[in-house]
Amino acid sequence: MTTVVGSRRLERAEKRVAILERMIEDRTRDLFLSNERLQRANAYLTELYSILPESLLVVRFDGSIRDVNDATVELLGVPADELVGRPVESISARLWEWLVSSGDDARVDEFEDEWQGVGGPIPVVLSIATASPKVGQPIHVVAAADQRERRQLELELRHAQKLESVGQLAAGIAHEINTPMQFIGDNARFLQGSFTDLLSLVDLYRDTLATVELASGPRTRIAELEDEVDLEFLQQRVPQAFARTLEGVDRVSTIVSAMKAFAHPGHDKVATDINLALQTTLTVARNEYKYVADVVTDFGDIPLVPCYAGDMNQVFLNLVLNAAQAIEERNVGREERGALTLRSWRDGEFVVVSVSDTGTGIPEAIHHRLFEPFFTTKPVGKGTGQGLAISYAVVVEKHGGSLRFETTPGEGTTFFVRLPIQDPGTSLS
Repeated sequence: MTTVVGSRRLERAEKRVAILERMIEDRTRDLFLSNERLQRANAYLTELYSILPESLLVVRFDGSIRDVNDATVELLGVPADELVGRPVESISARLWEWLVSSGDDARVDEFEDEWQGVGGPIPVVLSIATASPKVGQPIHVVAAADQRERRQLELELRHAQKLESVGQLAAGIAHEINTPMQFIGDNARFLQGSFTDLLSLVDLYRDTLATVELASGPRTRIAELEDEVDLEFLQQRVPQAFARTLEGVDRVSTIVSAMKAFAHPGHDKVATDINLALQTTLTVARNEYKYVADVVTDFGDIPLVPCYAGDMNQVFLNLVLNAAQAIEERNVGREERGALTLRSWRDGEFVVVSVSDTGTGIPEAIHHRLFEPFFTTKPVGKGTGQGLAISYAVVVEKHGGSLRFETTPGEGTTFFVRLPIQDPGTSLS
């Protein structure tokens, strides 16, 4: 009897063990599947987190950075392991102030800010939310949208609007100057021709006077009048005065033509004579370099280039003005003039323009920042930091070319503008 009871108990125990084993297997399988799903979810979230175009910061309530995504690393130029654990105040004092003021309140906010990156301040728009997860401590999630491109576009738009306004004003002034200069030139040429005719008549009168009998009174009076008006001097100097006057009229007309060329920036690409654009630039900018530098030009035989003529005029003007200012800065206190050299040539399917100066050169420490918007080494009131940034945008982004420089501190700098001859997107007639 005892044996039978023991056998039944053993049988029941074995059944319970089998049931437990099946339960353990089921639970293990469920845990494995759950863990697999969790890993896939984590991998998906990690990938999504890393490829988001906007920068993301996860910030603890004590102000320390808990996590960053790849876009944040790229934006700030700082490795992720150096950012994690750092106080958010080191990136943005304003963001830190917002976090302090928000306390434990769950709220969403958006505002403009500047983050401190390796290359300097970076304009961003922040979207901030406070999250209270079921597990772990509450956190702030900060999304930052880089505004540098938008600001650059706004800068270029304002610059284009300014150019258009200045162009309209210059066109009006050029027209108003051109009209009186035309009749001044016409009248000067008329007077020049008439005076030449009068001199011929005076010479005839004097020759005739030498062969006729004339009373001493009139002859004496004629001699006195010739001395009084200094006829010999007039015969020599008046033609020169007319020639100088007409030279001045031609120079003003050239300046007016250059102003009119600069006055119409245009909104379409047109086949442009780059050599003429360079010569026009030198005419317009003459007052900036004539006292500090001698100009050397070496314009090659180059084809017309499809470009936005007004924009390229502005690029060349920026480079010439920078060159003149660099020469002036180097020669302060020296009795010497610098050299400003403009060249153009064809290089395969490109036209290359170089603008060289014998100025101060560019320190190596700022080479990487030279084309940044608003970056300038000039004193307040002398430079805005927009010229080279806009020139770079015009040459590279609008024309598919390149803008680079070579420099030797203390000796000078050369900028190279490289423009494609063919523009597949534009048909030129």
